[in-house]
Amino acid sequence: MPSFPIFACPPLAGVFYSFLISDVLGKVIVVGLMVASVTVWTLMAQKYLELRQCAGQDVRFFRAFERQSHPLEMYVHRDLEQFPDSPMACVYAEACRATQREITARAARHNRQLSEINFSVEHLTPLQIDAIRKAAECSAADQANLLESHMDFLGSAYTIAPMMGLFGTVWGVMGAFEGMGREGMANLSAVAPGIASALLTTVVGLFVAIPTAFGSNFLASRIQFLCVQLENFPDKFASRLQQTFLNED
Repeated sequence: MPSFPIFACPPLAGVFYSFLISDVLGKVIVVGLMVASVTVWTLMAQKYLELRQCAGQDVRFFRAFERQSHPLEMYVHRDLEQFPDSPMACVYAEACRATQREITARAARHNRQLSEINFSVEHLTPLQIDAIRKAAECSAADQANLLESHMDFLGSAYTIAPMMGLFGTVWGVMGAFEGMGREGMANLSAVAPGIASALLTTVVGLFVAIPTAFGSNFLASRIQFLCVQLENFPDKFASRLQQTFLNED
């Protein structure tokens, strides 16, 4: 073992030296945490780009939805292809399909052929509009679950990483003191390298946990904003249906 103290080394060299003198468990924990760090950063970057794309297309879709004169206009004209990554457009499409089913069912009850259906003059009852709203709400919940995908992994990463680091530190310190007791040495130069290598796992654990916690909270706030917009959309769509299709018969 080198006689020079680890604390005299440059920071990166000291970290590398601490890794080299770690035991097998310490090396496994450090390597595992570094792999987790790369995975977490990759997921956070992908999720950020995904959310930015979704938010941008949601804004474009909602502007188009507000401009249309009929609530089913974009669905009938197949304009939704312009918004392939918009969660709100997916909710709108499901709501339109539910509207189509209700109108078709109403026409069938009145012994009308499908070819006779004209969406511009059809009517819906309040119960049918409520059923359409519920279908849109279910679709919004599904889209919210998709937006929250992989967030559980990020939460686990910033929770477990410090504990893994602490476990490695406690294990390493125990080994250092056990070796010191076995050799009968009580001087600082003998025990310091072992303690430094043990503390490395905590440092790496915090290196993983701190940016992951920040990134996860940042992404969660953006997801929450998108989810609120999704939750509000079924009511807005139902309100448009009431203005266009409501019939009290």
